[in-house]
Amino acid sequence: EQWRVLQQRLAVTDCEPAIAPLAWLAAKLRLAESECALVWLLVAIEYEPRVARLADALGTGGIGLSVQLAARLLGLSSSALAHLRTLALVEYSDDERVPLHRRAIRTRGRLLDIALGHVALDPALTGVAVLWPAAAGEAPAALCEAIRSSPAPIVAVVGTSDSGRATLLARCAGSAGMGTLRVDCSGLPRDLARLEVLLDVVIREACLFGVLPMFEDLSDDQPIADLLVREMARFSAPVLVTAREAPRFRGRPTVIHRMALPEAALRADLWKTAMPGIASDTLDRVADLAFGPGAIVAIARNAASIASGSESPGLDDINQGVRAYFGNQLGELARRIEVQQTWADLVIPLDAFDQVLEVVARVRRRKQVLDTWGFARKVGKGRGVTALMSGPPGTGKTMAAGLIANELGLDLYQVDLSKIVSKFIGETEKQLGMLFDAAESGHFVLLFDEADSLFAKRSEVKSSNDRYANLEVNYLLQRLESFDGVALLTTNHDSAIDEAFRRRLAAHVRFPMPDEEHRAHLWHAMLPAEADVAGAFDFAKLGTEFVMSGGFIKNAVLRAAYLAADESSAITQDHLMRGARSEYDAMGKISFLHTARAA
Repeated sequence: EQWRVLQQRLAVTDCEPAIAPLAWLAAKLRLAESECALVWLLVAIEYEPRVARLADALGTGGIGLSVQLAARLLGLSSSALAHLRTLALVEYSDDERVPLHRRAIRTRGRLLDIALGHVALDPALTGVAVLWPAAAGEAPAALCEAIRSSPAPIVAVVGTSDSGRATLLARCAGSAGMGTLRVDCSGLPRDLARLEVLLDVVIREACLFGVLPMFEDLSDDQPIADLLVREMARFSAPVLVTAREAPRFRGRPTVIHRMALPEAALRADLWKTAMPGIASDTLDRVADLAFGPGAIVAIARNAASIASGSESPGLDDINQGVRAYFGNQLGELARRIEVQQTWADLVIPLDAFDQVLEVVARVRRRKQVLDTWGFARKVGKGRGVTALMSGPPGTGKTMAAGLIANELGLDLYQVDLSKIVSKFIGETEKQLGMLFDAAESGHFVLLFDEADSLFAKRSEVKSSNDRYANLEVNYLLQRLESFDGVALLTTNHDSAIDEAFRRRLAAHVRFPMPDEEHRAHLWHAMLPAEADVAGAFDFAKLGTEFVMSGGFIKNAVLRAAYLAADESSAITQDHLMRGARSEYDAMGKISFLHTARAA
């Protein structure tokens, strides 16, 4: 009797569709009659004290409804109980000392919410998944046909993060009149046991709302891909996936569509749609940048906000919009470096200088060489430019990277390796993938300082740590094969770099320790034209006595300037000598001439 009263009460609801919430649940999940009966009984136990007391009286040990009692009362099979448990609608007590058939069985909070008419996405998916309605728009016929095919496949769209992969899949689902449950794979737990539980929730919610699950930015972590296939085997409809590289799914039909960035003409149309008043000369400039549809919309929005009321954002506004976009994309993984030096400040041997200019030429002229002259067919799949600059500390490697970026009119982003390298399996590769994806737009240069810590030689596998370290190096090798952007690497220990990386470098520029003549030039170059100086300077003597690289000479000149300022004096040769000796002491070296004079 109490059961019937509760059914009538729960049938009164203003949710959509206008039927009893638990009847809606049963219809969507195709629950059997006995499964529906258990769902009703569990809800009654939670909301009607007299029903709860009756369950306690019928059970043993005061645990309420046990697995065994539920099976006897309702004629439930073990498979029916397992089905409800897999749908994350019921759970058993976790006391492993008690046999399974005597454990208490109770409902999950999600079922109680639905019983009260709260029909919304499960809070367990907050921050991980979001419901999107059916989308309209053109989509490839082959993909739309795959959505309707049987058996239902995994449909994966492969490409860069801003190439419109999710939009394309949403349109394919929309062609079948279905929305999507968009799951952000970066928010999924790395622990496989927790992931399995969350995937159960995803399946249930996709069934409840009649949508297709879409896993966005799935990594190439094979255990996760295998678990995804195993769990999604219970989901009879297609499963949608976006990824940077084609995932390897075993045990389920897979349709893979590769998403290329739009051509320049289409990019121009996208810019005109996003910024209707854009000037023609500005349009010509921005259409050359390899941005996908998602990036163009976001950058146009940023530029309009920066312009704040002007008739139409200009090129400067768009450049600031690009920086804001990449700032959000890269987060704390990399920071933009503004370079104040000029080419006159770079004092290196002529052959090294020519190699630096060659890197500039490779970036500036690659469209002509690869496309117009047809070398792209010979090069293979990677159009990017990756250069290594090696040499002792302070020889100008980082400065050269900044000058290359300035010469190309690009921003320089220095990678924070402490934020990239992670102890969690697969996390380092995911962070690197985000960096390389962003750099492929061609609007900035990636700088890996002290790259030997990341691009080190692979070692013999003696432990799991060695295996995972080698996996990271293997990932980097594969990623550089298809990289289309510009990346500069600096190292003080070029012998530690893996040989396979060397074969993938566009250039290897060696920065030697400066000789006496170059050191004299560096001492002279480090004195700004605005500096207050007095007397004659013997830069040759400084270059001869103090064997140090440009970075240390810069520090010595700064020491001299502060000494002079503190004495209310102009900078003199004596100040430079004192600054050099102080820097030598800081380096742990002793000036031979200074020691001889002291003796």
